[in-house]
Amino acid sequence: MTAILLPLPQMAPIERRMVEQYLNTYCRETGYFDPRLAADEAGPIELHPYIEAWRAAGLAPYLVSFARAGYQLAGAFSCFSPIGYNRLAPFAWIGHDGEWQPLIYDVTPLVDLIADELALNSSQPPEIVENNRQRLKTLMRNSIAQVRRFHLHKPVEERPPFVRAEQSLRFGHIFHVTSKAAEGFSEEDMQRYAPELSASFRLHYFAVKTSMMDMRVVSGKPPSLDPEVAMFSRNPLADGNYGLLPCHPWQANYLLDLPEIRLMLKDGELISLGPLGEVAWPTSSVRTVWLPHQSLFLKLSLNIRITNFIRNNPTEQVRRALDASLALSLLPDHVLQQPAFRILPELASQTLKLPNEALRAACAVVYRQGISTSEAGQVRPIVAVLEEPADGEIPLLALLREAAQAKPLDEELIRRWWKCYLDITLLPMLSLFLRYGVSLEAHLQNTLIAFHDGWPVRGYVRDMEGVSISRDRFPFLDCLPLDSPALYTEEQAWHRFQYYVLVNHIGHVIACLARTGLITESTLYRDTTMVLSSIDDSLIRQLLVQATLPAKANMLSSFYQHGERPLWVHIPNFLVQR
Repeated sequence: MTAILLPLPQMAPIERRMVEQYLNTYCRETGYFDPRLAADEAGPIELHPYIEAWRAAGLAPYLVSFARAGYQLAGAFSCFSPIGYNRLAPFAWIGHDGEWQPLIYDVTPLVDLIADELALNSSQPPEIVENNRQRLKTLMRNSIAQVRRFHLHKPVEERPPFVRAEQSLRFGHIFHVTSKAAEGFSEEDMQRYAPELSASFRLHYFAVKTSMMDMRVVSGKPPSLDPEVAMFSRNPLADGNYGLLPCHPWQANYLLDLPEIRLMLKDGELISLGPLGEVAWPTSSVRTVWLPHQSLFLKLSLNIRITNFIRNNPTEQVRRALDASLALSLLPDHVLQQPAFRILPELASQTLKLPNEALRAACAVVYRQGISTSEAGQVRPIVAVLEEPADGEIPLLALLREAAQAKPLDEELIRRWWKCYLDITLLPMLSLFLRYGVSLEAHLQNTLIAFHDGWPVRGYVRDMEGVSISRDRFPFLDCLPLDSPALYTEEQAWHRFQYYVLVNHIGHVIACLARTGLITESTLYRDTTMVLSSIDDSLIRQLLVQATLPAKANMLSSFYQHGERPLWVHIPNFLVQR
C-alpha cells in the first residue's frame, strides 16, 4: 500500500474503531452491503483531492447516504469484507449541503446522525419516535463513554490467562451500536464489578427458609456448596430449615433496599450472610462469573441495563435454559463430551418462591457446568481472540504464529488451521442439529476454544438459555414439557442456527482470518462450502444455494426497543459461490 502524501485529518485510534463498528452495523441493517465508490465514480467534488489520495494509497473510498437527514459519510476502507466487517482507514468526513467536516476525536456526530436517520424513517407516532431517538442516542453515548473509560485502565496482569481473555473486551459486539452501554452502575460500581476493569469479588450469600426456596435441578444432586460458605453458614443450615442463595454483590445491595426483601429479613425468611466464599471472576457478559475452584459458572441476576437489556433472570429464560439442559442430558454421553467438542450445560437454578415475577427474576441464579483451572489454561473465549484493538494487532495473529512454529505465515497454513477449527465447532454443532434437532446459540461470546501450540483442538459451547430445539427432530420430545420455551418449529430452530453459528460465528472468524492479509474471505468460504457439501442433507443443499442468510438487527432492535423479540435482516449468503 502506497503512503498517503496529502496531509489528511486522521481519526484517533479509539474513535476510528468505533466509527468502524457503527458504520458497519448501520450498513448491514439498512442494506448498504457495498458502499464503495465504483472505480469511475469521483465522489463529492469537495473531497476529490482526498478521494484521489485514498485511491493512490490502495484504499477503497466509500460513500454512505443518510438521505432523510440530508447528510453523507465519506471515507475509505483498507479492507472490504463481503460479510460486512469492513476495516476503516482512519479517515471519515460528514457532509451536509456541500460542507464537509472531518471526524477526528469524537464519534458522537455519527451516532447522533444514525439515531436521527432511523427516526426520520420510522412510521411510528411522533412521540414514540422521539422517545426512541433520544433513548438510542443516550445508550450509544453511554457505550462510547464506557469504551473510552476502559481504554484508560491498565489491565491487572495477576489473573489467570482465561480470566484475562474474558475481561479483555474493550469494544464488544462488532455489529451493535450499544455494545458497551451499562446503565445503573456508578463509577465506584464499575471499579468493583466491571470485567473490563479487571474486577473480582466475593459473592453475597443469603440463607433462605427452605419453604421459600424455589430450586430446580436438571439431574442428580444440587451443585455442592463452596466449603468456606458451608462452614460459615453451618448454624443456619444445621437443621435443614435454610438453604443458600448466592447473589451478585451489587444485586444484593439492590435487593436489600426493596421493602419486600426487608420484610422477609424481618420475618426470618431470609438471613443476609454477606460476602463469602472463593473469589469470583466476572466474565465478558458482566453478570456471569467463574468460580474456578468449584468448576462452576454462575449466571447471576443484575438489574442493570447492559447493551439494551436488563440483565436479570426471568422465569421463562431460566426455564428455557434448564429445559434445554434436560434435553441434552437425554442424549448419549458421547454427544455432550467429545474429545474435540464439549457442551457446558446448566445444572440447576434457584430463586425465591414469590408471586412477584419481577422479584423472582431479580433473585434468580443459574448454575452452569464450568471448566477446571487446569483445563482453563488453554481455553479462550473466541470473541477475545478476535477483538481487534484500537492500536496493535488482533490476538489471533499470535496464535497463528505459534501454529507456524517460527516458519513464515502463508495461505496453506491458514487453510489447515481453518479446517481444524471447523472440525471442533461447525461440524459437531451441525451434527447435533441434523441428528437431534438441537440448535446451539454458539455465537462468539458463547464459544470457548482450547488451543494447543496455536492450533484449535477443542470447542466448547456455554449458555443454554439461547438453545432452540426442533420439535420435528428431537427424538425424546415426550420427556420435555409440551409448552417448553426451548421448543421451536424446525424453521425457527434452523433460522437461529444460521445466524448464531454461521453468520455471527463462522462468518466472523473467516473475516478476521482474512484481515491478516494472508488469505481472502472467498477462499475460506469455498473451503467451508466444500466441507458442507460433503454432508448429504436437504437443509445443507438448500443452505448452499439460498440467496441470503439471517442476521439479528441489533441497532434496529435497540431503536424500536425490541429487546426480547429482536428484529432481523437478511444479508447476502457468503456460502453461495459467485
